[in-house]
Amino acid sequence: MFHGFIPHVMGTRLDILMIHSNLPLLNILWTHITDKLEKLDKMLNRFNAASEVSKLNNHTQQNSVSVSAELEDILRLCQYYYEKTFHLFDITLNDFSQIQIHSNHNISFNNSSVTLDFGGFAKGYALKKIQEILLQDNIKNVFVNFGNSSIMGIGHHPYGDCWKVCLQNPYTQQTIDEFCLTDNTLSTSGNTKQYTGHIINPLTGIYNEQRKVTSILSDNPLDAEILSTVWMIADDKQREQINENFKHIKGTIYTI
Repeated sequence: MFHGFIPHVMGTRLDILMIHSNLPLLNILWTHITDKLEKLDKMLNRFNAASEVSKLNNHTQQNSVSVSAELEDILRLCQYYYEKTFHLFDITLNDFSQIQIHSNHNISFNNSSVTLDFGGFAKGYALKKIQEILLQDNIKNVFVNFGNSSIMGIGHHPYGDCWKVCLQNPYTQQTIDEFCLTDNTLSTSGNTKQYTGHIINPLTGIYNEQRKVTSILSDNPLDAEILSTVWMIADDKQREQINENFKHIKGTIYTI
């Protein structure tokens, strides 16, 4: 069993357990994973003045801005989720259609006030990249915990048939649900006593302050990450519409 952790990356802590007989291989994979996470943090962390996104947010008045190939791919992914969630997922928190993605890794903004925030995207994207690294080397049993809110289980625990995870009520610390992860990801979102009113509906501009938690189970870590936040602000009709685009997920809302 290999345990690796990063105390602070992409705004939270990462822990990973990898089960395999080849320890040198696991050490190499851990180096690949940490390198990728550091690269993504330097790219997507808007609070880091040296990050690519921070620099991009400071140049929105230019007619055209050059971005890296990966950031262009990320923006196209965000555009996809913006459309598939009927605009409830929006990294601009206002109007993603104000971003124009051109060829040759260039983008422009129709509105100079537009800024980008990848807070509801980055961890899911990072988990997707970790998943790709692990599966390329046929590592079959892995547990990845990103700040207790985005958790991926590949294969199973050495002494069980899955990776068991409990969801706690953030107000009482009591268990409200239990999940058995096997080749899927659990992402949760919600308000807590210390941290509430932080999820905004981009269609209304209103912050959600309800005492509830949402969970999404999906074999796609990015779907899980994005939709757990969308579930917090979507109404019943919107969730029903979005379900048509993501039929493989399982979403749950807990009133706490």
